Amino acid sequence: MRGGVFVLLHRVLCLYKRHKGGILIEFTFSIPVCIILLFFVNDHYRIYELKNKLKSSAYLAASMVQQLGNTRTNKQLTHKDLARISYASCLNLFHTNSMFSPYPLGIYFTIDYDWVKKIEANKYQHKQCWGTTIGTSPQNMSSSSGNAISTKTEEKIEAIHSDLVCNGIGEEKLLISCYYRKVESFNKSKLGLFIMDPQFGAYDFKYKIIITPKPGLFPVVD
Repeated sequence: MRGGVFVLLHRVLCLYKRHKGGILIEFTFSIPVCIILLFFVNDHYRIYELKNKLKSSAYLAASMVQQLGNTRTNKQLTHKDLARISYASCLNLFHTNSMFSPYPLGIYFTIDYDWVKKIEANKYQHKQCWGTTIGTSPQNMSSSSGNAISTKTEEKIEAIHSDLVCNGIGEEKLLISCYYRKVESFNKSKLGLFIMDPQFGAYDFKYKIIITPKPGLFPVVD
């Protein structure tokens, strides 16, 4: 019995020696595949995380739009309020002043607002405004109260977003669009990416939410 075991072990060792070169070659080819797979999993999770943070920022911005003027007599928002909202709502990704120039992560944060109010059948007031972290500090962020209020038909409002169409006269709606935008010096490694190269310039990283703002907040003024 013992002799049979030794014969079996001898045959196994001989088989290993005969094929060990092939095993090493297979192992050599499998290492790069495993590394690429790990990089892909990392990039996929990182992009998912960025999109999730952008979604959170949109909801934070919506909440601040509704609550910012609670303690003020004049509750109408200003473009400076939009700048503060942009700064505060993106802190879930950026730390300290990393959302400002020289943009250590290679990206910055922007919020666009489309406010509409139905004033009569098939007739709306519409105004666009925005706030962004372009600048060097919270004191000199870029923001705008937008152009003058324009009048649009329901068809044109629906072309902006179908959910902006209002039911009753005097009803208001607000489209909040949040974006991550890249700067010229963008490098994907700054975001912890290895393989995937997201196209920030094409607005791939965006999240939109529509709310009914409290009366008196809009239109934004200087």
